[in-house]
Amino acid sequence: MGQPRLLLTLSLLLSALALLLAACGGDTTSSTQSKTGGNLAVGLNTDVVTLDPVKSTALVDRQVMLNIYDTLVHVNEQNALVPDLATSWSYSSPTQLVFTLRTDVKFQDGTPFNADAVVFNINRILSNQSSPRYSELSNVQSVQAQDASHVVFNLKKAFSPLLATLSDRAGMILSPTAVQKLGANLANAPTNAGSGPFTFGEWAKGDHLTIKKNASYWQKDGQGKALPYLDSVRYRPITNGSLRFSNLQTGAINLADGLDPNDIASAKSNPDLTYKQAPALSFYGFMLNTKVAPLDNPDVRQAIEWGVNRQEILDTVLKGNGVLSNGPIPPTSWAYDKNFKPYTYDIGKAKAALAKAGKTSITFTLLVPSGSPLNTQEAQFIQSELQPAGITVNIKQETFATILSDTSAHNFQAALIGWSGRPDPDGNLYSYFHTGGGNNDMQYSNPQTDLLLEKARTSSDQQERATDYQQAQQQILQDASYVFINHGVSVQATTTSVKNFTILPTGIYNFATVTLAA
Repeated sequence: MGQPRLLLTLSLLLSALALLLAACGGDTTSSTQSKTGGNLAVGLNTDVVTLDPVKSTALVDRQVMLNIYDTLVHVNEQNALVPDLATSWSYSSPTQLVFTLRTDVKFQDGTPFNADAVVFNINRILSNQSSPRYSELSNVQSVQAQDASHVVFNLKKAFSPLLATLSDRAGMILSPTAVQKLGANLANAPTNAGSGPFTFGEWAKGDHLTIKKNASYWQKDGQGKALPYLDSVRYRPITNGSLRFSNLQTGAINLADGLDPNDIASAKSNPDLTYKQAPALSFYGFMLNTKVAPLDNPDVRQAIEWGVNRQEILDTVLKGNGVLSNGPIPPTSWAYDKNFKPYTYDIGKAKAALAKAGKTSITFTLLVPSGSPLNTQEAQFIQSELQPAGITVNIKQETFATILSDTSAHNFQAALIGWSGRPDPDGNLYSYFHTGGGNNDMQYSNPQTDLLLEKARTSSDQQERATDYQQAQQQILQDASYVFINHGVSVQATTTSVKNFTILPTGIYNFATVTLAA
C-alpha cells in the first residue's frame, strides 16, 4: 500500500537530479580547440526510412530526427534523464505527471512551443493505434494544457517508464502548424517542423539527406555561444561496411555509422581517425514469426535456439565486439540477470526439440538486410550452424526498408533485425514482447509475460521491477520468439577533425555541440 508515496518521492528525486545535472554543465562544450562552421559528412549504414516519429521504427531515422526535433527530456552519456523542452516535472499524484516547459523556444516555422504543442503531438499518438508509439504510451489516458508552460499527463495507472519513453520518438514535439500544413509530406520533407539544432534541408533517397543549422536554436554553450556550431550535416547511406570505412579513411565522410569488426583494428591504428566505443543498450539476433508454419510450434523455435552457436558468431563474425546476449536486457541495465543463461549451442538438444515437435527436419526463410557483407556472413553462419540439426535456412536479401515493411505486415518467417535499446528496460521489452506491442512483429503473445510487463510498468520500486523483468525474460526465452545473439556497442568512428563528440548509450549521434577542427 506504500506504492503512491514511493512513486511521488522517486519522481521528485529524479526531477531534482535532472535539474542538477543540467546546471552542472549538460549544455556546455569546449569551443577553444575547434571552430564554428563546417559541413559534417556522415556515412549511415542504411538509408533513412521516414522522418515522421509517429511512423518510425528504425534507428537510422532517429539519427536524423533527434537532430531536428527536440524531446521533452533526453538521455545523457551517463544514461540519466535530463531536461530538454521540459525544465522540470513532478507527480501531483501517482497517476498525474506535470511538466514545466521552456518559454524561450520557437519552432523553426516561427510558431511558439508551448503546452498546446505537447498536447497536439501526444494526441497524434493516442489517436493512432497502428503507430509503433501507441503501445509506448498505452498507460496515458489523456494530456492537457494547464497553461502555456505547464502540461499534465493523466495516466490510467502508475507508469514508471514514462519519462524514459518521452526521451525518444514518443516525446518528440513538432510544430502543430507545420504538421498540419505538410500532411503526408511530413515523412519525407519535414520543413521547419522541429525546434532542434538543425532544420531539414533536402532528401534524395538512396543518395543523401541534408540538415542545416537552425540559426534560431534556443540552446547555448557554457560560454553563452549559440549552438549548433556546424553549418550542416549531410548523411549518405553506405550499406557496405568496407566501403563506409574506405570513405572514412579518405576523408570523404567525417563519421561512419559503425564499423565492420574487421576494420576496427585499422581504425584504432590510423593517426587520422578516432575510434572509441562504450557498452550500449541494444540487442541483436533474429525474429521468428510465431504465427507462420513451421515456426508456429514452440518446440521448433526452441530447436533453433539450441542450434545457433552465439559464441562462434561473436568470436568469428563480430571479432569479439559486444557481449553474448541471453535475452533483451543488456548488461548495462539495472535489470540484468548475470545468472540467466537459457540456451547454449547443443545440436543434440536441437534435434530433441525437433523430435518433440514431431519433425526430423524443417526449412524456413531468413530475411537479411542487403548490401552488407557482414549481415550476409552472419546469416551464413546461422545457416551453417543449424544444418546439422536438420534445420535448413534459406537466406533472402531485401533492402532494410523492405524488411521493415514485410515484418510489420507479418509477411515473413524469420528476419535478421535488432533493436538499438532504451534507457529503461520497458523500452526493450514491452513494445517487442507484449501482446499487440508496437514492434511485436513476431506476433508473440503470452498472458503471463503480459502481466509481468504490465506490473513492472506500475511499480516504483526498482528491485521489484527488476524481478518482474527477469521473470518476463525467462518466459520470453522459453517461448522463443526471438533468437538473441549479442548486445552491441555505441561507437565513435570519425576523422580526428571531429571534436566534442559524445558517445551515448542509445547509439544516437547528437551533433548540437560537435565541431570540425580548423
